[in-house]
Amino acid sequence: MIEVESILILRLGKFIFVAAAKYCVDIATHQHGCCVLQRCIGHSSGEHREKLIAEICSNALLLAQDQYGNYVVQFILDLRIPSATTSIILQFEGNYVHLSRQKFGSHVVEKCLAVFNDENRSRVIHELLSAPHFEHLLQDPHANYVVQSALRHSEGHLHNILVEAIESHKAFSRNSPYSKKIFSQKLLKK
Repeated sequence: MIEVESILILRLGKFIFVAAAKYCVDIATHQHGCCVLQRCIGHSSGEHREKLIAEICSNALLLAQDQYGNYVVQFILDLRIPSATTSIILQFEGNYVHLSRQKFGSHVVEKCLAVFNDENRSRVIHELLSAPHFEHLLQDPHANYVVQSALRHSEGHLHNILVEAIESHKAFSRNSPYSKKIFSQKLLKK
């Protein structure tokens, strides 16, 4: 009897993982589905897990901007799987400023800054610094948190460049309700 139950569970599990991969965007963007999808990833293995993660990564830019999908992308980033991280980096490249100015996307960029290696973190920060109007990021209700995160997770020369860029906009940005947080913290120390 136990053997029959095990076989049924394995077959049902396979069906669930295949369906989760096929409909991952619909599931990830649903209030409860995002939690279910994270559990599927946690309980799957082998090719089912790889397929599920690959589907999520191939839709990462879309999911990062969704109120529920962003949690799934953050979950994948927390796994620190090199191939998944690379896939996400390729999708996000050139979009970090756009994502930073969005309520949900900004959380994902903060996660990127926290989990990326130094080289990839540096690319994100340089992309932020090269924004046509960097000072707008300092004053943005969402991007200011990304800048604070960049300050927290950068060090050395890169940190100093970031501090200098922020300080060069001090007169313009200091009185903004959002950039006040950046200037009031000890993050600007070189």
